Amino acid sequence: MQVTRLRGRPETVRDKWAEVLAVEAVPSEGQALHLLSRAARGSMRDALSLTDQAIAFGSGQLQEASVRLMLGSVDRTYVFRMVEALARGDGRTVVDTVDALRVNGLSAASTLEEMSTVLQRMAVFQAVPNAAASVDAHDSEAQEMARLAGVMPADETQLLYSMCLHGRVELGLAPDE
Repeated sequence: MQVTRLRGRPETVRDKWAEVLAVEAVPSEGQALHLLSRAARGSMRDALSLTDQAIAFGSGQLQEASVRLMLGSVDRTYVFRMVEALARGDGRTVVDTVDALRVNGLSAASTLEEMSTVLQRMAVFQAVPNAAASVDAHDSEAQEMARLAGVMPADETQLLYSMCLHGRVELGLAPDE
């Protein structure tokens, strides 16, 4: 199949699969496709495999909740809550959010990956203020990242980003996640 040899940006993968799923009449949520395309990391072959698994896992549908569960992805609302709490110096909310992640069985590695992604995008918004102004009005996550970029100082964003990257690498040294 020719499509499996293609590589592209996650947005390209998402858009292609949205077209394919529409033709195949498979009900899908945009956020579910977004999660799958990010997990495929630009590989159409990986996207095909993940999409097949997600359809089976979701009983013929692609819904955000089932795809997130299948992938073990952390809901970004936790990440947004934690980043905002860190920006405001609200230690209690940070601890409560970490406890909620643990209770829900969400991986520290996945949380750090999501935080790194959010912080990197925030850094872009901070470095290029016009980028925040051009955020798609329908992309609530991008809007939240742009908002948080205005709440957290740029140097703290960079420090936290670095800590998340190094934390992922060093997870193996911890007695448990």
